[in-house]
Amino acid sequence: MRRLGALLWLALVLLASGYLALRLHDGLGFRTDLLALLPREEQDPVLQRANDAVTKALGRRVLALVGHADRETARKAATTLGDALLATGQVERIGEGIDVDRLKRLGALYFPHRQSLLSDGDRALLAAGKGEEVATRALSQAFGFAGLVDAGLLRNDPFLLLPSFLTNLPFPLSRLTPDEGMLSVAENGTTWVLVSAVLAGEPFELDLQDRLVGAFDAAVRDMPGVTVKRLGAVFFAHAGSRTAITEASTLGTLSLVGTMLLVGLAFRRAGPLLHNLLALGVGMTVGLSGSLLLFGELHVAALLFGASLIGVAVDYSLHYSASLFDPLSGSPSDRLRHVLPGIALGLVTTLIGYAALMLAPFPGLRQIAAFSIIGLVGAFLTVVLWLPSLDRARRLTHGAWMLRAAAGLWSFWEARRWRAVRLALVLGCALAGAVGLARLSADDDVRRLQAVSAELKHEQDEIQRLIGATTAAQFLLVQAADDEAALRRQEDLAATLAGLKAKGSIAGYQMPAAFVPSARTQRENRALVATALDGPLLATQRASLGLPPADPNDKGPNKAPEGALTLDDALAADSVPFLRELVLGPGLHVVALQGLNDPDAVRAAVAGTAGVRLVNPTADFSALLAKYRHRALLLTGLAGLMMLPVLMWRYGWRGGLWALLPPGAALILAPAVVGLMGQDFTFFHAMALVLILSIGVDYAVFCAESGVEEQPVTMLAVWLATLTTLLSFGMLTFSAVPAVHSFGVTMLVGISIAFLFAPLAARGTRHNETTNDARLL
Repeated sequence: MRRLGALLWLALVLLASGYLALRLHDGLGFRTDLLALLPREEQDPVLQRANDAVTKALGRRVLALVGHADRETARKAATTLGDALLATGQVERIGEGIDVDRLKRLGALYFPHRQSLLSDGDRALLAAGKGEEVATRALSQAFGFAGLVDAGLLRNDPFLLLPSFLTNLPFPLSRLTPDEGMLSVAENGTTWVLVSAVLAGEPFELDLQDRLVGAFDAAVRDMPGVTVKRLGAVFFAHAGSRTAITEASTLGTLSLVGTMLLVGLAFRRAGPLLHNLLALGVGMTVGLSGSLLLFGELHVAALLFGASLIGVAVDYSLHYSASLFDPLSGSPSDRLRHVLPGIALGLVTTLIGYAALMLAPFPGLRQIAAFSIIGLVGAFLTVVLWLPSLDRARRLTHGAWMLRAAAGLWSFWEARRWRAVRLALVLGCALAGAVGLARLSADDDVRRLQAVSAELKHEQDEIQRLIGATTAAQFLLVQAADDEAALRRQEDLAATLAGLKAKGSIAGYQMPAAFVPSARTQRENRALVATALDGPLLATQRASLGLPPADPNDKGPNKAPEGALTLDDALAADSVPFLRELVLGPGLHVVALQGLNDPDAVRAAVAGTAGVRLVNPTADFSALLAKYRHRALLLTGLAGLMMLPVLMWRYGWRGGLWALLPPGAALILAPAVVGLMGQDFTFFHAMALVLILSIGVDYAVFCAESGVEEQPVTMLAVWLATLTTLLSFGMLTFSAVPAVHSFGVTMLVGISIAFLFAPLAARGTRHNETTNDARLL
């Protein structure tokens, strides 16, 4: 029967290997967006749609400032950089901004509706009956020293209402000015020229990152003497993905080499080393291929954490190989029969812990859980079905000193001479736990989860300062029955936002209603122009400008239409920058906020406005992390409760509780140590506790399954398993990604504590019924 199972498992492993080879040939798909690891809260789908749309629009935007003391050199370099980006095929368009051509298209869009469009200042003057001031301003612009007003415009717009409207539009990039088709700003003798682009794909696609960033860097290298500053999610994603992939390779290699050295030094034979490598290789292969089959693509974090699976997958083969040190070990089948209950129960309890990760609504963590579950099952089946047939090793006789050293920990918990030290250790742990937990504080700020390049962050800040805009994703979501109602709602909100700007709560804002007023406002504007300007002042104004009297029956092409300018007209013209990003659908609009300094003040100010709500993705994600940090702790408790019936079935109620004591102590002391280290407790610290529980129970089960004569061999296996786990998960403490580092620190501390207390699991089990529990202390 085992022979048939071994053949079936071989066929399955070959299929998995073939599938993985095929995927490697076609190119593996890895996601690098850290937010993919975060929860997708079940919320209003409209809000989620708006959030995704704004995040996507911002994520695909690329900005660069090309600077040089010579204006022409800066302009030429900017053109070269734009051409290089366009040549990659990864850019949808170049030159998003307010250039001369766009201004002409803006004029073509707005000109027919010039009498319906008023700047806020002109509207206030006309409403106050101060039309003369508007007329006088137009005359000064027409006859002033630097007057550049077009005569054709004056004939059709003698009060110059349209230029006033265009000048006061709340365009972003406020410090940039058009300069012969380019947007630029001068500061301290340097001319900075803007190069803007919109990506054709997602910034977190590795292939897109490599091509675009590679072309960007190559173009910059060919511009000696030119300073280039860059801004865009693609640059941060590229830096982060390179770091993650490099770490996965480096830490995985170190973990594998360390494990091989440890096994080689412990067993001094090729057979056990090859057996452990086989179990590990099969586990990694089926884990990776199974995850790719389930999800289609993987997050780089799954690859990074998957590399850490090395330290867990090898536990079962180590436990089998350690039986070679047992003087009573017989044939390979006898060795398997001896260790099978322990490794099977250890697998079940470990899988329960990893299955808890599957309950978390985190796509990335589900991938990690699936990778680990499939890989562990693969390693276990390899040990059970293949190793007895491949094992030709005889009993090992060289490890007497290792067995004595390994048995020392068990002796520490059993021997009477260590009673005072045990008491001091327990009291010390209790004190450390109390102090550490009292000092422990939580920090769920999502911005602290990933390593951000200091150089890129500095360049981002410099670009935002130079162009006078930010790339923040905070916005107000305006929802109404249709576009007209949404525009009216924004106009009613304008005074509130102006007050918030005056108080410094926000630096500025852009809303669709500022570019396309509602039909109601346009009707009111026409009425104001007719009563405050055309009626009393038009004839005089035209005469002052040397124009003939207006013909009331004029039916020419320049006569203003009766209908209002609509959002559909503006979107179809594609001449208003960023308008398409502000209009998500009929009646669903976005008011982009610049420089949000006081979210609470903004939220309070709009609280009474129907259909308007503040959306702050960073704060929302941080709030969700706090919620799921609590849920992770609940998952840990749930996993423990799910393990308890299995342990009680095997060891009885007392034995089951003793088996949970070592990982339980680790669950309490690991966060306490984090607090003593001065670190804040995050969601990823909490998720590490789930794995500490499952892996710690593994060690406890191995000890609980051991008889008195077998204790040295069992502890040697637990020693080796612990060291390989620390070599893998402990390596994560060296990660530059804060989330991964937090996970690694907690695992390092928790696994060490679970190992320290593991021998206590033998108390109360049916294998140790004669043990005097009172001797514990």
